Amino acid sequence: MPNANIYTPTEGYVDILKPGAMGSLQFGILSLAPNATYFEHSEDTEVALIALSGDCTLLVGHNGNKANGVLGERPDVFHGEACVAFIPHHTTYEVLAGGFGIEIAVCRTPSHAETAAVILGAGEAADATDWQFVITENRMPARRVGEAICLTRYPHEESTTVLQFPRIGDGEKREADMMNHTRPGRVYTLWITRVA
Repeated sequence: MPNANIYTPTEGYVDILKPGAMGSLQFGILSLAPNATYFEHSEDTEVALIALSGDCTLLVGHNGNKANGVLGERPDVFHGEACVAFIPHHTTYEVLAGGFGIEIAVCRTPSHAETAAVILGAGEAADATDWQFVITENRMPARRVGEAICLTRYPHEESTTVLQFPRIGDGEKREADMMNHTRPGRVYTLWITRVA
């Protein structure tokens, strides 16, 4: 597998793909215990938060750019669709974990687009012209992209395999498809792609 990293669930935020390591995308996983909190600032980046399991209250923004709501509504990635939040540059956000805790995939890319923060429910899609990210689960991205990160999870295992593809080429697609089909049981795949 090209450029594979293994993530072992850890409390707090774990940086998996650091800034500049493989292009402009940054990636990590935030895991919070029940009722724990996490505060962050988006700085010069656009942020996508993808709820993998659990739920939280998400408080985004200050001044005129605010959004508040619930993010996440599934016990794990094999039950239902993800809830996603998009946070623009220079915006604060706070995650208040619910009674079951929360696990969130966090992706960032440099941006200065003037967009409003948005929190989407399961299955809802963002306006693709407003955000640099396209989030897809369990299928290859349909749109042409500049960069992509693929997170793959298998049930009944304590680790997550994270595959990074700085460019999606035919050879890499075949390798990803082959990996998904040769593994027994259910496979969950999350693609986070940056529009070219």
